[in-house]
Amino acid sequence: KPLFLDELHAEFEKVKGSSKKIKEFHHKLSTLKFLDPACGCGNFLVITYRELRLLELDVLRKIYKNQIATSIEGIVMLNVDQFYGIEYDEFPARIAEVAMWLMDHQMNMLISKEFGQYFARLPLKKAAKIVNGNALRTDWEEVVPKTELSYIIGNPPFYGTAYQNDQQKEDMQIVFE
Repeated sequence: KPLFLDELHAEFEKVKGSSKKIKEFHHKLSTLKFLDPACGCGNFLVITYRELRLLELDVLRKIYKNQIATSIEGIVMLNVDQFYGIEYDEFPARIAEVAMWLMDHQMNMLISKEFGQYFARLPLKKAAKIVNGNALRTDWEEVVPKTELSYIIGNPPFYGTAYQNDQQKEDMQIVFE
């Protein structure tokens, strides 16, 4: 929460009384982009997506509290393609992609229940962009342009120099040069 969600929730509280401002806020949520440069199986990306979709649900409740939405597809704006990751190992990278779709499906089922209409994004047309590569040697702008990037999230590496292998030490030399 302290990374960015607290600020977004505070902004939601400020705008929720204005129909125009809450719609602008909803649009803003749909334009945010997140990068985890060492994403592993995607846990930070998955949880971030879940929390944003829950915030979007609060927004939709406020906008449509006294109305019936004619089409859920027309009101849900957040999607997995707002999320980017870099992962050194291929297997966790592929797990991260699938995990994002699974969270999307879970959140779609929650929205379906809330609005009384079945909503599934099938066929899957959008995906989180998870690049299999070394984040210290990958040009992050090839993953997501910095002009579009809103947040970089994730865990920093915890290995000390004594535990690094030769490849990791070489990576550090390249980065710091």
